[in-house]
Amino acid sequence: MAPKKTKKNAGNDTGFSIVVGGQIESANFGGIDNLYCKYSFLFGKNWKILHGVDTGISQIARKPNSGESTVIFNFPIDISFKSINAYGWPRLVVSIYGIDSFGRDVVYGYGQMHLPTVPGQYTRYVRMFRPCSSSWWHQLTSSIFGTQLEFYDSKFVGQSDNRDVTRVESTGICKVRLNMISKGMVEFGFTDGTIDELKALVKADADDK
Repeated sequence: MAPKKTKKNAGNDTGFSIVVGGQIESANFGGIDNLYCKYSFLFGKNWKILHGVDTGISQIARKPNSGESTVIFNFPIDISFKSINAYGWPRLVVSIYGIDSFGRDVVYGYGQMHLPTVPGQYTRYVRMFRPCSSSWWHQLTSSIFGTQLEFYDSKFVGQSDNRDVTRVESTGICKVRLNMISKGMVEFGFTDGTIDELKALVKADADDK
Protein backbone atom coordinates (compact mmCIF):
# COMPACT_ATOMS: atom_id res chain seq x y z
CA MET A 1 0.00 0.00 0.00
CA ALA A 2 1.49 3.32 -1.07
CA PRO A 3 0.30 6.43 0.81
CA LYS A 4 0.26 9.80 -0.89
CA LYS A 5 -1.23 13.03 0.40
CA THR A 6 -2.85 15.18 -2.26
CA LYS A 7 -3.96 18.82 -2.22
CA LYS A 8 -7.51 17.70 -2.79
CA ASN A 9 -7.72 15.83 0.50
CA ALA A 10 -5.15 17.81 2.50
CA GLY A 11 -7.84 19.34 4.68
CA ASN A 12 -10.16 16.34 4.62
CA ASP A 13 -10.58 14.69 8.01
CA THR A 14 -13.33 12.27 7.02
CA GLY A 15 -10.87 9.50 6.22
CA PHE A 16 -11.48 6.15 4.59
CA SER A 17 -13.32 3.09 5.81
CA ILE A 18 -13.07 -0.69 5.55
CA VAL A 19 -15.82 -3.26 6.11
CA VAL A 20 -14.90 -6.71 7.38
CA GLY A 21 -17.25 -9.68 7.18
CA GLY A 22 -16.70 -13.39 7.35
CA GLN A 23 -16.26 -16.11 9.89
CA ILE A 24 -13.82 -18.10 11.96
CA GLU A 25 -14.64 -21.33 10.23
CA SER A 26 -12.74 -24.12 11.93
CA ALA A 27 -9.70 -25.24 13.90
CA ASN A 28 -7.56 -28.36 13.90
CA PHE A 29 -5.52 -29.30 16.95
CA GLY A 30 -4.75 -32.90 16.16
CA GLY A 31 -8.03 -34.39 17.31
CA ILE A 32 -8.63 -32.31 20.46
CA ASP A 33 -12.36 -31.92 21.07
CA ASN A 34 -14.69 -29.50 22.90
CA LEU A 35 -13.09 -26.30 21.65
CA TYR A 36 -14.29 -22.69 21.55
CA CYS A 37 -12.69 -19.57 20.13
CA LYS A 38 -12.31 -15.95 21.15
CA TYR A 39 -11.41 -13.16 18.78
CA SER A 40 -10.42 -9.52 19.13
CA PHE A 41 -9.12 -6.78 16.86
CA LEU A 42 -5.93 -4.84 17.48
CA PHE A 43 -5.65 -1.47 15.70
CA GLY A 44 -3.91 1.88 15.90
CA LYS A 45 -5.04 4.98 17.77
CA ASN A 46 -6.20 6.71 14.55
CA TRP A 47 -8.72 3.95 13.88
CA LYS A 48 -12.35 4.01 15.04
CA ILE A 49 -15.07 1.38 14.98
CA LEU A 50 -18.08 2.47 12.92
CA HIS A 51 -20.26 -0.53 13.71
CA GLY A 52 -19.92 -3.99 15.17
CA VAL A 53 -17.89 -5.23 18.13
CA ASP A 54 -14.16 -5.84 18.31
CA THR A 55 -14.36 -8.92 20.57
CA GLY A 56 -16.38 -12.12 20.53
CA ILE A 57 -16.57 -15.63 21.95
CA SER A 58 -18.06 -18.65 20.21
CA GLN A 59 -20.02 -21.67 21.33
CA ILE A 60 -18.29 -24.87 22.38
CA ALA A 61 -17.90 -27.05 19.28
CA ARG A 62 -17.16 -30.73 18.84
CA LYS A 63 -15.69 -32.85 16.11
CA PRO A 64 -18.10 -34.38 13.58
CA ASN A 65 -19.09 -38.02 13.92
CA SER A 66 -17.31 -38.79 10.64
CA GLY A 67 -14.02 -39.11 12.50
CA GLU A 68 -12.45 -35.91 11.18
CA SER A 69 -10.14 -34.02 13.54
CA THR A 70 -11.37 -30.55 12.47
CA VAL A 71 -13.72 -28.69 14.82
CA ILE A 72 -16.26 -26.46 13.02
CA PHE A 73 -17.17 -23.07 14.56
CA ASN A 74 -18.62 -20.98 11.68
CA PHE A 75 -18.46 -18.06 14.09
CA PRO A 76 -19.40 -14.80 12.30
CA ILE A 77 -17.32 -11.62 12.16
CA ASP A 78 -18.95 -8.31 11.20
CA ILE A 79 -17.24 -4.99 11.84
CA SER A 80 -16.26 -1.79 10.03
CA PHE A 81 -13.45 0.67 10.72
CA LYS A 82 -12.67 4.26 9.83
CA SER A 83 -9.30 6.00 9.83
CA ILE A 84 -7.29 8.90 8.45
CA ASN A 85 -4.04 6.92 8.46
CA ALA A 86 -3.07 3.42 7.34
CA TYR A 87 -0.64 3.12 10.27
CA GLY A 88 -1.95 0.61 12.77
CA TRP A 89 -3.88 -1.35 10.14
CA PRO A 90 -6.22 -3.74 12.04
CA ARG A 91 -5.14 -7.22 12.99
CA LEU A 92 -7.36 -10.14 13.91
CA VAL A 93 -6.26 -12.00 17.05
CA VAL A 94 -7.70 -15.49 17.60
CA SER A 95 -7.47 -17.59 20.76
CA ILE A 96 -8.61 -21.21 20.96
CA TYR A 97 -9.66 -22.70 24.30
CA GLY A 98 -11.01 -26.05 25.31
CA ILE A 99 -12.49 -28.00 28.20
CA ASP A 100 -10.22 -30.67 29.69
CA SER A 101 -11.34 -33.90 31.37
CA PHE A 102 -11.70 -32.07 34.71
CA GLY A 103 -13.97 -29.38 33.25
CA ARG A 104 -11.32 -26.65 33.31
CA ASP A 105 -10.74 -24.05 30.61
CA VAL A 106 -7.41 -24.68 28.92
CA VAL A 107 -5.79 -22.50 26.25
CA TYR A 108 -4.67 -24.46 23.19
CA GLY A 109 -3.36 -21.71 20.96
CA TYR A 110 -3.07 -18.07 19.95
CA GLY A 111 -2.74 -16.65 16.46
CA GLN A 112 -2.96 -13.34 14.61
CA MET A 113 -3.17 -11.99 11.09
CA HIS A 114 -3.29 -8.61 9.36
CA LEU A 115 -6.56 -7.88 7.63
CA PRO A 116 -6.07 -7.85 3.84
CA THR A 117 -5.55 -4.38 2.35
CA VAL A 118 -7.15 -5.22 -1.02
CA PRO A 119 -10.94 -5.72 -1.29
CA GLY A 120 -12.05 -9.26 -2.06
CA GLN A 121 -12.71 -12.68 -0.59
CA TYR A 122 -9.98 -14.42 1.35
CA THR A 123 -9.28 -17.70 3.08
CA ARG A 124 -6.49 -17.62 5.65
CA TYR A 125 -4.92 -20.43 7.66
CA VAL A 126 -3.63 -18.94 10.91
CA ARG A 127 -0.82 -20.81 12.63
CA MET A 128 -1.61 -21.25 16.31
CA PHE A 129 0.88 -21.39 19.16
CA ARG A 130 1.02 -21.09 22.94
CA PRO A 131 3.73 -20.15 25.44
CA CYS A 132 5.83 -22.89 26.95
CA SER A 133 8.12 -22.93 29.94
CA SER A 134 11.89 -23.23 29.69
CA SER A 135 11.90 -25.03 33.03
CA TRP A 136 11.63 -28.83 32.92
CA TRP A 137 10.13 -28.78 36.41
CA HIS A 138 7.26 -26.54 35.34
CA GLN A 139 6.72 -28.67 32.24
CA LEU A 140 6.48 -31.75 34.45
CA THR A 141 4.01 -30.17 36.90
CA SER A 142 1.95 -28.80 33.99
CA SER A 143 1.59 -32.28 32.49
CA ILE A 144 0.58 -33.71 35.90
CA PHE A 145 -1.86 -31.04 37.04
CA GLY A 146 -3.07 -29.92 33.61
CA THR A 147 -2.16 -26.24 34.08
CA GLN A 148 -0.97 -24.49 30.93
CA LEU A 149 0.85 -21.21 30.55
CA GLU A 150 -1.16 -18.45 28.91
CA PHE A 151 -0.76 -14.76 28.11
CA TYR A 152 -2.38 -12.26 30.47
CA ASP A 153 -3.84 -10.54 27.39
CA SER A 154 -4.44 -12.37 24.10
CA LYS A 155 -3.67 -9.15 22.18
CA PHE A 156 -0.05 -9.58 23.23
CA VAL A 157 0.44 -11.91 20.25
CA GLY A 158 -0.37 -9.04 17.87
CA GLN A 159 2.29 -6.76 19.31
CA SER A 160 6.01 -6.66 18.64
CA ASP A 161 7.20 -5.66 22.13
CA ASN A 162 8.92 -8.53 23.96
CA ARG A 163 7.69 -11.10 21.43
CA ASP A 164 11.27 -11.97 20.50
CA VAL A 165 12.01 -13.30 24.01
CA THR A 166 8.80 -15.33 24.35
CA ARG A 167 9.19 -19.09 24.11
CA VAL A 168 6.31 -20.76 22.27
CA GLU A 169 5.34 -24.06 20.68
CA SER A 170 3.20 -24.73 17.61
CA THR A 171 -0.15 -26.31 18.40
CA GLY A 172 -2.56 -26.18 15.46
CA ILE A 173 -4.24 -24.26 12.62
CA CYS A 174 -7.31 -22.03 12.52
CA LYS A 175 -9.19 -21.40 9.25
CA VAL A 176 -10.62 -17.91 8.69
CA ARG A 177 -12.74 -16.64 5.78
CA LEU A 178 -13.01 -12.88 5.20
CA ASN A 179 -14.82 -10.51 2.84
CA MET A 180 -13.11 -7.12 2.60
CA ILE A 181 -14.63 -3.86 1.30
CA SER A 182 -12.90 -0.48 1.32
CA LYS A 183 -14.22 3.01 0.60
CA GLY A 184 -12.51 6.36 0.09
CA MET A 185 -8.93 5.15 0.09
CA VAL A 186 -8.05 6.66 -3.28
CA GLU A 187 -9.73 9.96 -2.45
CA PHE A 188 -7.68 10.10 0.73
CA GLY A 189 -4.42 9.41 -1.06
CA PHE A 190 -3.93 5.65 -0.69
CA THR A 191 -3.84 2.89 -3.26
CA ASP A 192 -3.79 -0.87 -2.88
CA GLY A 193 -2.02 -1.29 -6.22
CA THR A 194 -4.97 -2.30 -8.38
CA ILE A 195 -5.10 -0.84 -11.91
CA ASP A 196 -8.39 1.02 -11.38
CA GLU A 197 -7.17 2.68 -8.22
CA LEU A 198 -3.84 3.64 -9.78
CA LYS A 199 -5.69 5.27 -12.68
CA ALA A 200 -7.94 7.12 -10.25
CA LEU A 201 -4.93 8.33 -8.27
CA VAL A 202 -3.19 9.57 -11.42
CA LYS A 203 -6.37 11.38 -12.45
CA ALA A 204 -6.63 13.00 -9.01
CA ASP A 205 -3.03 14.25 -9.31
CA ALA A 206 -3.77 15.67 -12.74
CA ASP A 207 -6.88 17.47 -11.44
CA ASP A 208 -4.90 19.01 -8.59
CA LYS A 209 -2.38 20.42 -11.04
